[in-house]
Amino acid sequence: MVFGFAFWWVLLAAIVYFAVGAAWYSPALFAKPWAKELGKKMGDMGDAKTAMAVTFLCMLVLAMVEAYFIQATNTSGAWRGADLGPKLWLGFVATTALVNNSFQGSSKKLFVIDQGYHLVGMVLVGAILGWAVR
Repeated sequence: MVFGFAFWWVLLAAIVYFAVGAAWYSPALFAKPWAKELGKKMGDMGDAKTAMAVTFLCMLVLAMVEAYFIQATNTSGAWRGADLGPKLWLGFVATTALVNNSFQGSSKKLFVIDQGYHLVGMVLVGAILGWAVR
């Protein structure tokens, strides 16, 4: 159990979040503009296997923390869970990323691409976990 959830629900939510990232950063969606904003070519991104492993572990931790907040706020149902996602994203993800973005001088477009992914991911994690509570 993870904060009152069967581990499988949290694992499913993390897998969905990870899958959204695979689609989000694919050539069909944002791979090219993302790489352009980074000033890199897709082949220059480094060790993809390590990055994907770290990403999945981070998605798993995030899903666990979102599970905690769903339990702590007594959220139930997919819609209410989905509604909690943007609040957590705004309070913890977007704000800290914006601090980094401001000091690093990164583009607003890069911020929108990266944080759009996390917003969608957190909404879906909340919906899945909220649905599990029903």
